[in-house]
Amino acid sequence: MTEISIVTVEEKPLLAARTSATFTEVPAKLLPLMERVGAFVREHGVEGAGQDVWFYREVSGDRMEVDVGVQVPASTQAAEGLVRSATPAGRCAHAVLHGDYSEIPGVHQAIHQWCAEQNLVLAGPCWELYGDWHDDPAKRRTDMYHLLA
Repeated sequence: MTEISIVTVEEKPLLAARTSATFTEVPAKLLPLMERVGAFVREHGVEGAGQDVWFYREVSGDRMEVDVGVQVPASTQAAEGLVRSATPAGRCAHAVLHGDYSEIPGVHQAIHQWCAEQNLVLAGPCWELYGDWHDDPAKRRTDMYHLLA
């Protein structure tokens, strides 16, 4: 069972590639964008770069507006087709997945169900914060946040 809690988070600046995608296009469409952002960060020596983030700015039906990026210092400038973005500040429903990325959709569903049971209203934006890569899926950590209204 997924443990879900309410946390308060601060805005976190991102350097990201912006796109639209359907649920069936994830992760095939988003992974190459993440590689592009990562290559930019490495090639330009962006200091203070943090974790990878997939920020779902808006979801409507089966279509979503997504910023695929990395946490960066606020002073980082956008370039080469990348945009400045930020995950929002506020109260969020939060869950942690220790496991394979294929389990992520189920955790998002569990958050939606838990919020409904708690009479909490989702504001719309949500994001996934990826920990360090491990070949062993049990050692992978993905934090999921859903902004509350």
